This record gives sequence, structure tokens and C-alpha cells, in this order.
Amino acid sequence: MCLQWPVDSYGFPSNVREIGMNGDFTGDGRDTVGRRAFLRTAGATAAAGATTMAGSDDAAAQEEATRYEFGGEVPGWQGRAPPEIEGETNPTVELEAGTEYTFWFENIDGAPHNIAMQDSEGNTLVESETVTGEGSTASITFTATAEMAQYICLVHPTTMVGDAEVAGEVEGGGEGESGPSVETLLLVAALVMAFVSPVLFALFLFSRSREGDEGEGELTTR
Repeated sequence: MCLQWPVDSYGFPSNVREIGMNGDFTGDGRDTVGRRAFLRTAGATAAAGATTMAGSDDAAAQEEATRYEFGGEVPGWQGRAPPEIEGETNPTVELEAGTEYTFWFENIDGAPHNIAMQDSEGNTLVESETVTGEGSTASITFTATAEMAQYICLVHPTTMVGDAEVAGEVEGGGEGESGPSVETLLLVAALVMAFVSPVLFALFLFSRSREGDEGEGELTTR
């Protein structure tokens, strides 16, 4: 009587005995080839995720905060940039919640000035240093939140003050803070898959090996 080796649903021999020290599997060489192809696929997936994340991070790092420029003098803030505020005194600025901004000013009259963001109750949220010399500059960089209501010189609060209108809301309801980006989550998922997939595949082949040994025992008994 001629005995035939049992095969699995993929047509591979199920008599895989053990995993060698170099990561290869004894028995039919097609199991080793299948494992290597699987690992190459998992590695490529992780690499693609890491490349996407790195590219996104580089692009984000290159993006600068939206910039507003003013001339600072006691009668009021003189708008300089962007173009929509140029030439206006204490212009209303339109902000988007969650977006980073820089408010920069040049002292144009030699009096002491600084610049700050406040909420509707007059609480200071962020402020710059005070500069006194004509031509000196100072700035603040911040992430806009819904509570921001005005920009102001704390030295001359009655004349150097302008409205800030903030549209939208920060995702997650935080004040200027957000959770991990989609790119970060994708990178984490790709790294987890890169580490877990080979282990799962090895366990799968180990279980197939045990089934093969049991099948071999049954054939021998017969």
C-alpha cells in the first residue's frame, strides 16, 4: 500500500517539524518561502507607514505659524500684515481655533509696549516681554482657542486693544490641545503589525506542524 503525506488547505505538506535557529523551517522548503514572503509583506507595510508619517512630520515642521504684524504706538496698534489689516488702527483679527499664530510688533514711538491675548473677562492668556526702544520688536506665538477675545498692550490697555474673532472649535473640546494625529496612529499600527505578524505566523505554522505530526501518526498506525 502506498502512503501519501497529508497536505493542508493551501496544498503545502503539513509535516513541518520545527523552526531552525536561522528562522527557516524544516520539512518542505515551500513553508520557508511562504514565511519569508509573509515577513517581506509585513515589513513593507510597516516601512510604508513610517515613510508616510515621516513625510507628514517633515511637511508639518516646515509649515510656519500664521503671522500678524503690527506697529505699536500709544494711539493704537497699526496693522501691517496680512494685507487685510494693513493701514488699519486696532484691526479686528480673524482666527481659526486650533491654528497656530504669531503676533509680532515693532515699537514705532519709543514708549514701552508689549502684546498679549486676553479672554472676554480680561484674563491674560499669553503675553510678550515689554520693549521700550523705538524699532525694538517683540512677539507671541500661540494656538487659537475659542476663549480668546482680544489682543492688547498691557501698558496702554485703553488705546492699544483690538478684537479677536475665533471661528471653529478645537477637536476633542480641548483648549488648544488635540489628541494624537491620524499619521501618528497609523505609524503605531504599522509598527505593531511589524512586530506581531511574524509571531502570529510562527504560531500558525507551529499549530500546522502539530496537526501534521498527528496525521503522520494516524497513517503510520494504519
